[in-house]
Amino acid sequence: MTVTHHPAPIPDEHWQGEELAADDTHRYVWIWQGFNIRLLAIPHGEAGQWSYDWAWCYPRDPETVREAVAEWDPDIEDEPSGWHKRPTYDKVRRAPRRNEAPSYNRPRCIHGCYVHDGCRTINCPDQEER
Repeated sequence: MTVTHHPAPIPDEHWQGEELAADDTHRYVWIWQGFNIRLLAIPHGEAGQWSYDWAWCYPRDPETVREAVAEWDPDIEDEPSGWHKRPTYDKVRRAPRRNEAPSYNRPRCIHGCYVHDGCRTINCPDQEER
C-alpha cells in the first residue's frame, strides 16, 4: 500500500475538513466534531461520500492530529497514536502488515489506552481485571 502524507492539508469541501494523507484504499480527513477533532478514514469512491470506515477522536488541537497522522504508517500500524476515543468501537482497523509492529498493535480500549497497561477512564468497558 502506498501512503501519501500531504505537506499541507488539502481542504475537503464535502466533509468540511482537511485531508492529511491518503493511501490505496482511504483518505484521512479531520473535521471539527463537538468537543473533539475527529479523524476519519474515508474510503475512495462513491462510498466515501456517505460514510467512513474508522474514526478517532482527538483533543481540539489540529497540530496534534497533523503530527499523529504524519508519524503514522497505516501499512504496519493499526491506528494512529494520541487519540482518546474510538467512536467506531465495534470496528477496529487492522493494518495489512500489522505483524511487523506487534508491540504497537497490542489491543487498545475504546479510549486509546493499551488494555494491558490499564485505562485512564473510570469504568472503561475494556478494562482488564487485575
